[in-house]
Amino acid sequence: MTATNRAKGTAALRAIGLPRMLHVEADADARPTAVTRAPIRGRSGIRSQIERIEDVWRVTEAWWRAGAQARTYYRVTLDGGRPLTMFRDDATGVWFEQPYSAPHISDNGSEAP
Repeated sequence: MTATNRAKGTAALRAIGLPRMLHVEADADARPTAVTRAPIRGRSGIRSQIERIEDVWRVTEAWWRAGAQARTYYRVTLDGGRPLTMFRDDATGVWFEQPYSAPHISDNGSEAP
Protein backbone atom coordinates (compact mmCIF):
# COMPACT_ATOMS: atom_id res chain seq x y z
CA MET A 1 0.00 0.00 0.00
CA THR A 2 1.14 3.50 -0.59
CA ALA A 3 0.02 6.84 0.82
CA THR A 4 -1.25 9.55 -1.50
CA ASN A 5 -2.27 13.13 -0.72
CA ARG A 6 -5.88 13.75 -1.68
CA ALA A 7 -6.19 17.13 -0.04
CA LYS A 8 -3.78 19.38 1.75
CA GLY A 9 -2.83 17.84 5.08
CA THR A 10 -4.58 14.49 4.55
CA ALA A 11 -3.36 11.17 3.27
CA ALA A 12 -5.21 8.12 2.01
CA LEU A 13 -4.00 4.62 1.36
CA ARG A 14 -4.36 2.94 -1.99
CA ALA A 15 -3.51 -0.64 -2.82
CA ILE A 16 -0.74 -1.35 -5.32
CA GLY A 17 -0.21 -4.48 -7.37
CA LEU A 18 -3.89 -5.42 -7.52
CA PRO A 19 -4.94 -7.91 -10.22
CA ARG A 20 -6.30 -6.36 -13.43
CA MET A 21 -8.87 -8.11 -15.61
CA LEU A 22 -7.72 -9.68 -18.90
CA HIS A 23 -9.54 -11.04 -21.92
CA VAL A 24 -7.88 -14.37 -22.75
CA GLU A 25 -8.15 -16.50 -25.88
CA ALA A 26 -7.47 -20.19 -25.30
CA ASP A 27 -6.85 -23.29 -27.40
CA ALA A 28 -8.88 -26.52 -27.39
CA ASP A 29 -7.01 -27.68 -24.26
CA ALA A 30 -7.96 -24.43 -22.42
CA ARG A 31 -4.36 -23.14 -22.49
CA PRO A 32 -4.06 -19.39 -23.05
CA THR A 33 -2.88 -18.35 -26.54
CA ALA A 34 -3.45 -14.57 -26.55
CA VAL A 35 -4.36 -11.85 -24.05
CA THR A 36 -5.93 -8.41 -24.31
CA ARG A 37 -5.31 -6.11 -21.40
CA ALA A 38 -8.20 -4.04 -20.08
CA PRO A 39 -8.23 -0.39 -21.14
CA ILE A 40 -6.42 1.86 -18.62
CA ARG A 41 -6.87 5.63 -18.31
CA GLY A 42 -8.56 6.04 -21.69
CA ARG A 43 -6.12 3.81 -23.62
CA SER A 44 -7.60 0.94 -25.55
CA GLY A 45 -6.71 -2.63 -24.68
CA ILE A 46 -3.62 -4.14 -26.27
CA ARG A 47 -3.74 -7.67 -27.71
CA SER A 48 -0.62 -9.83 -27.43
CA GLN A 49 0.12 -13.36 -28.56
CA ILE A 50 1.52 -15.77 -26.00
CA GLU A 51 4.79 -17.16 -27.33
CA ARG A 52 5.47 -19.61 -24.53
CA ILE A 53 3.96 -20.89 -21.26
CA GLU A 54 6.84 -20.97 -18.78
CA ASP A 55 5.06 -22.36 -15.71
CA VAL A 56 1.60 -23.36 -14.46
CA TRP A 57 0.54 -23.78 -10.83
CA ARG A 58 -2.64 -23.87 -8.74
CA VAL A 59 -3.37 -22.08 -5.49
CA THR A 60 -6.29 -23.09 -3.30
CA GLU A 61 -6.80 -21.08 -0.13
CA ALA A 62 -9.23 -21.66 2.73
CA TRP A 63 -10.93 -24.51 0.86
CA TRP A 64 -12.91 -25.32 4.01
CA ARG A 65 -14.62 -21.89 4.15
CA ALA A 66 -17.45 -20.39 2.09
CA GLY A 67 -15.15 -17.70 0.61
CA ALA A 68 -12.50 -20.13 -0.60
CA GLN A 69 -10.29 -19.10 -3.51
CA ALA A 70 -8.98 -21.40 -6.23
CA ARG A 71 -6.75 -20.00 -8.96
CA THR A 72 -4.68 -21.42 -11.78
CA TYR A 73 -1.61 -19.26 -12.43
CA TYR A 74 0.36 -19.04 -15.68
CA ARG A 75 3.77 -17.46 -16.12
CA VAL A 76 3.97 -16.70 -19.86
CA THR A 77 6.15 -14.91 -22.38
CA LEU A 78 4.29 -12.56 -24.70
CA ASP A 79 5.30 -11.64 -28.24
CA GLY A 80 8.49 -9.60 -28.11
CA GLY A 81 9.72 -11.46 -25.02
CA ARG A 82 7.67 -9.60 -22.40
CA PRO A 83 6.90 -11.71 -19.29
CA LEU A 84 3.42 -11.83 -17.76
CA THR A 85 1.98 -13.59 -14.73
CA MET A 86 -1.74 -14.16 -15.01
CA PHE A 87 -4.36 -16.32 -13.33
CA ARG A 88 -7.79 -17.76 -13.94
CA ASP A 89 -10.27 -17.62 -11.07
CA ASP A 90 -11.42 -21.23 -11.14
CA ALA A 91 -14.80 -20.40 -9.55
CA THR A 92 -15.80 -17.71 -12.07
CA GLY A 93 -13.60 -18.44 -15.09
CA VAL A 94 -12.45 -14.80 -15.17
CA TRP A 95 -8.80 -14.07 -16.05
CA PHE A 96 -6.56 -11.49 -14.37
CA GLU A 97 -3.07 -10.08 -14.78
CA GLN A 98 -1.08 -10.31 -11.53
CA PRO A 99 1.39 -7.42 -11.47
CA TYR A 100 4.40 -7.78 -9.23
CA SER A 101 7.94 -6.60 -8.97
CA ALA A 102 10.48 -9.30 -9.61
CA PRO A 103 13.49 -9.20 -7.30
CA HIS A 104 16.53 -7.54 -8.79
CA ILE A 105 19.33 -10.08 -9.23
CA SER A 106 22.83 -8.68 -8.88
CA ASP A 107 25.75 -9.62 -11.12
CA ASN A 108 26.91 -12.27 -8.65
CA GLY A 109 23.50 -13.99 -8.76
CA SER A 110 22.22 -12.92 -5.34
CA GLU A 111 19.03 -11.02 -4.71
CA ALA A 112 19.68 -7.29 -4.32
CA PRO A 113 17.44 -4.89 -2.35
